[in-house]
Amino acid sequence: MILLKVFFLLLYIFTKPILASEECSNEKNLKIGLINNDYIDYQYYLYYELGNYVQQNDIDFELSFVDQNIDEFDIVFGEYNQLKNLSTKEISLPNQIKNFYEDNGLDIKNNILPLDLDTLVVLSNQASSLKNLEELSNIFSPIKYTFGMNFNNNEHLSKLISFSSHQQISDLESHTVESTLSSLNKLYSNTNKNILDANFLELYNSFESKENLFTLFNDGILLYKNLQDSYFNIFPQNKFKWNEDLGVFNNISDSVPYSYYGFSAFINNTNQIGILCHLTKQEVRNNTFRNFNLQIGPLSMSELKSFEKLPAGYEEIVNLKNTNIIDEKPNILSQFDLIRDVIFGNQSYGDLIESNNYLN
Repeated sequence: MILLKVFFLLLYIFTKPILASEECSNEKNLKIGLINNDYIDYQYYLYYELGNYVQQNDIDFELSFVDQNIDEFDIVFGEYNQLKNLSTKEISLPNQIKNFYEDNGLDIKNNILPLDLDTLVVLSNQASSLKNLEELSNIFSPIKYTFGMNFNNNEHLSKLISFSSHQQISDLESHTVESTLSSLNKLYSNTNKNILDANFLELYNSFESKENLFTLFNDGILLYKNLQDSYFNIFPQNKFKWNEDLGVFNNISDSVPYSYYGFSAFINNTNQIGILCHLTKQEVRNNTFRNFNLQIGPLSMSELKSFEKLPAGYEEIVNLKNTNIIDEKPNILSQFDLIRDVIFGNQSYGDLIESNNYLN
């Protein structure tokens, strides 16, 4: 009898953490951190959803910006590339969250939960079709700028170049990257210089004011309720990609919706994971896409079942983007000022190359 009691006691001790991990737990006082972002302000969205969550669960919360005090917060929100530099570890997730990611075709096991998957699109106020980056760089309008984006944000510029080149920018001694920068240099000559440092709202206002023929956004913007009558293209990519084995450029006929994790959550305290269960509910996600102009994009078509009318061609992109996720590696950040100078026409591409015989 004693051995039986000991057995059940050990069984309880060792299964309790597993059982707890299956629940969306919360404690009385929730501390939320937000990493400052000069481009998109997520705090009003978080205040809104935190308000709904704490009211339903009768708990208190505090939201403040992170300032070298990550460990003081239960959950920290920010861009994925900001959070992945923190101390990540594998954790057990509640079934609701595990099912959410499994339904969206993602295998998430560590304490960073992506809530946003972005691919690059350009919005226009008129119907248009862009085949490749070379075509975009040759477009000129006598009354409007061709293109609008924030060129001075390193992360945005890195995504733009890798997206266009069909490769991460790990090697600047690349003919494909050279071709991309050459096209961006031509495109820059008719780019809206007034918004080179614009935050998201300023960029969006430029689009609404019809200043540009094409304005760069993340695809989540296509679900915002005020944009049904807008037109979009996946951001045009290089027509050619260098083949190292054959020593020739291959023609790329189809666009590929490469994607990047965006707005995400870093879990410090798994006992407060209930807020993530809330944010991954279908009704909350629908509200996020429709009513918050933050460019938070769906992880897959599984999230868009209740959207009766999607922009033409968008379903095809969403079906592909979670199979083309790129985890950016910031290994050339020290050279971004020089890359910008090449795009702006202040330096030649040769200044990027460390070796004098890079063509060999």
